[in-house]
Amino acid sequence: MTNIVVLGGSGFVGKSLLKKLENNEFKVNVMINSTKIKNRFKKFCADILDKKTFESQIKNGDVIVNLIGQYNGDILNFVDLNIKGGLNLLETCKERENIKIILISSIDVYGENMLYPSKEKDNTSPQYNYGLIKLLTEKMYERFARIYNLDIVILRLSNLYGPNKKNGLIINILKAIKKTSVVSINHNGEQQRDYLFIEDAVEGIIKAIQCKLKNFNVINISSGKRYSSIEIIKLVQKISNKKVKFKLNQNTPNEKCIWANNNNAKKLLKFSPKISIKQGLTLTLKNLD
Repeated sequence: MTNIVVLGGSGFVGKSLLKKLENNEFKVNVMINSTKIKNRFKKFCADILDKKTFESQIKNGDVIVNLIGQYNGDILNFVDLNIKGGLNLLETCKERENIKIILISSIDVYGENMLYPSKEKDNTSPQYNYGLIKLLTEKMYERFARIYNLDIVILRLSNLYGPNKKNGLIINILKAIKKTSVVSINHNGEQQRDYLFIEDAVEGIIKAIQCKLKNFNVINISSGKRYSSIEIIKLVQKISNKKVKFKLNQNTPNEKCIWANNNNAKKLLKFSPKISIKQGLTLTLKNLD
């Protein structure tokens, strides 16, 4: 049985992934720091910024899913977790055999694209720090894959949403409805994004775990569709039968459109998103904390 090591199981994606893995026959080790995670899996306490604390937990034949490195508002910590933490992981894995690493990245690495959904081979031109740091992290993983013959899959996820997410446009709009408060919308509300429901994203990660891909691969896990902030508001109003109160933050910089083609995921992973934006918004609103 394949042993899966999940790094970062306490976040939005991590909790959803572990819940899904519990329903399948996978052997899973979860790296935790200080957050308590309740599930049947074996856990070990370690810090990706301290190589010595986790290197003994990674063995030949493991599939490692690295979810660590999400942005929490602290840019220096974000850099450390992605670059230094990634380097620690790669240095450990280059000494192992039969290792597969799955890195969770973002379609923000593409930057603005109004013409068509970005493909994996398209040029990358992120305009802000988040996408830039994710891109630098990807390049580091690619270098190790080429030099040390590591099997690495980069999953570029689109904007995720779902009931347990703590922030983001969709969750902010839904919370504003619940509290009858005013939600702030960046720029003019016409900026477009590719939104993916969390269950679809997790399904894409599991398919990457199960796949037999070798060498270095980059795959978009996305809906392939785009919606403006104003369109999301209108959909939420239709679903909830409530008026969304919002104000425009005209001075907030924002890319006009970021979206991604998912044909590669369909071909290589047999992945296709199943939950439409309307279904996803309905489920999120119904199960909102």
